[in-house]
This record gives sequence, structure tokens and C-alpha cells, in this order.
Amino acid sequence: MNTGRDPSVVPATDDDRSVVARLIQLYLYDMAAQSPFSIEADGLYAYDFLDRFWQTPYLLYREDELAGFALVIEGCPITDRADCHFMAEFFVLRPYRRGGLGTLAAQTILHRHPGDWHVATLEDNAPARAFWATALAPWTPTVTPATHDGDTWRVHALKVSATLPPSSG
Repeated sequence: MNTGRDPSVVPATDDDRSVVARLIQLYLYDMAAQSPFSIEADGLYAYDFLDRFWQTPYLLYREDELAGFALVIEGCPITDRADCHFMAEFFVLRPYRRGGLGTLAAQTILHRHPGDWHVATLEDNAPARAFWATALAPWTPTVTPATHDGDTWRVHALKVSATLPPSSG
């Protein structure tokens, strides 16, 4: 981890899988404000995508404190485009939001995977739309609507180089 205010973006290992699974419960709880997620009989939100999305997982830290996670996969399941990176899940715990950690972490992850990217947000998730508009602003992505499994999405398509973009702030 680092000792400054900037985030650390650490590749997650198989030993971290249970940590990410628990963070997903908090992620789904937050998302339930915008999307109809229901609690299962065991008191947990159903999430059937961890195996599919466990391709390039990351844990996010502020100093030595766990602050969130990200799951990056190859290919966009929303558009069926195979030759791009896709931010399958991205979550920052509430105490670490609005301080720039999420934006810096997202941009760090994008730069670790140069090339074409898709980042999708549910149309009804205004907080996610606002976050990604800020985080992706240096690249001026093309945003197109898409429908997948009955949900309406905004898909941000962008090309990321290995060099850092100019500061957007």
C-alpha cells in the first residue's frame, strides 16, 4: 500500500476473492437505490458474475485501508465487442468517495490496459453516470445507448494510450 493520499491499485489474487465477494454485497446494496436488487433468503444479494468477471481483479486502497475493488475483463458483454477491455465492476466504499480516489484509481486501471475500452453505466444510475463522465473526461469518449438483458445502458467507448492524459482539473 502507499502512505500518501493517492490510491493504490493492487492486483487481487485468488486469496482476495472472498474479500471482493464481500465488497460486492456493499456494492449491490448501494446500487439497490437505483436498481431493483432483492435480498435472497440467506440475507445476501445474488451475484452470479464473479467467476465470469474474475479475469483481472483489483483492490483499491487509500493508505493501508481497503477502499474498493475493480473487475476488468476482455470483451464487452453489453455490445458483444470482443476486442476491447471492459470495466465489468468498479466500486469505491462511501467513506472514500468525493475525494478523487475513485477517479485516480479508474484512470490508473485504464492506463494499465492500453487500447480500446468500453465502460458502461446503467441509464438509471445517475451517480455512476456523473462519476464516469468525470473519470473519463480526459479521453472524450463516444457515448452510445445500448440495451442488454432488459436494461438500458450508456456505453462509453474510448482509446487509452500508455501515456497519461492531460490533467482535466
